Amino acid sequence: MSDALFSSEFEPADTRYLWRLWFADILDLATSALLGWGALRAVDVDRTPRALVVAGVVTWLLMSVAGGLSGWTLWRGLVGLRLVTDGGAPGPVRGFIRAFLVPVDLLISPMLQRRYCDRSLKVQPEAVPLLTKKWQRALGWQGFWLLMVFASAWFVVMPTRREALSYLKKLDGWRCCHARTPPSPFKCTTSVSRAVREAEDGDARARAIVADCPRAAARMGR
Repeated sequence: MSDALFSSEFEPADTRYLWRLWFADILDLATSALLGWGALRAVDVDRTPRALVVAGVVTWLLMSVAGGLSGWTLWRGLVGLRLVTDGGAPGPVRGFIRAFLVPVDLLISPMLQRRYCDRSLKVQPEAVPLLTKKWQRALGWQGFWLLMVFASAWFVVMPTRREALSYLKKLDGWRCCHARTPPSPFKCTTSVSRAVREAEDGDARARAIVADCPRAAARMGR
């Protein structure tokens, strides 16, 4: 469905750019889940379902407050929309409140073709064409969240301390350590690198595992 149907100046503000804002909010929610997952892996804590939910919710609240301060998020920037109130940024309070109302709007707006929660907050989308000066001034905010996405993806892909040390104690890890062909060369290489770093930082368990792993011991001695 085209945004043109909803972008007329004669339409209520909460119907303008309805689908672009809907997709941006969905992607921002997914991004907050990724950032929360990456944060848990970065600090290497148990990733229970409860911990994942809490991390995702906290990240979503932080993203929403930041979005209220500027009017921008990563995905709103990429679809060319900024949230405004009376022509300016909504502010952190509205951003925080909106964090709880967005899921409601995401559910009801496709059926009702309106953003009732945004209207109650007096928040509306403003179209900002890509590469214009106004859009370029928001690159700092968008770049920050993009950097956080890349960092989270890195932590998701790379093994945590516990994963690396546990892997090297298993049969596949033994193959990795003794120059046999492991099922996953990438996991072998990254686990050895992580174990060596931990051993160099003085971790006693990592030192013991590195001592029993010729490949890791050779790398540590360089």
